[in-house]
Amino acid sequence: MAGIGALILAAGSARRFGSDKRFYRIDGTPMLAWTLAAYRAVFDDVGVVIRPDEHAVAELVRVAGCRVIEAADAARGQSRSLAAGVAAMFDCDGLVVGLADMPFVKPETLRILIAAMTAQPQDIARPRCQGRPGNPVGFPAFAFAALTRIEGDQGARQVVAASDRVRLIDVDDRGVLQDIDQPPQGDAP
Repeated sequence: MAGIGALILAAGSARRFGSDKRFYRIDGTPMLAWTLAAYRAVFDDVGVVIRPDEHAVAELVRVAGCRVIEAADAARGQSRSLAAGVAAMFDCDGLVVGLADMPFVKPETLRILIAAMTAQPQDIARPRCQGRPGNPVGFPAFAFAALTRIEGDQGARQVVAASDRVRLIDVDDRGVLQDIDQPPQGDAP
């Protein structure tokens, strides 16, 4: 086994955003690069799921020191991107699954999730901020098969909802609640 890895879902079409939000600049840096920097600060193994033939995105991922995972059927919904990513990282002991459009998750929060997953390896670990559950979510290896079988655009919600082993971890990190679906108005947090 390869320890706990990170899987970033970055194959969405960003229809609500109006352009490729992965390249939306925050302080001059593409949003995806912000997200990957936080995960690379904590994880040795970071896989990033993208659509096929996205050469510019693949290059950004490689430059960040992450591995590119292409989801051939990403157009069928987030679940297919998740399935492709999990299948590519099946040798990990667990996976922290994050979203490309959540660039403000703190590295400390990622470390807290890893510690929770290590302490309770049979639990799904989910951060909670201000009483609200957020992302990313840590999945133990036994959940991988279920993650590869889900359908639609709900991602891993089905697996989380069906589990009686979800451990909510309180964090002081609004980044676990904040995704960027539209160009932000005003300053980033």
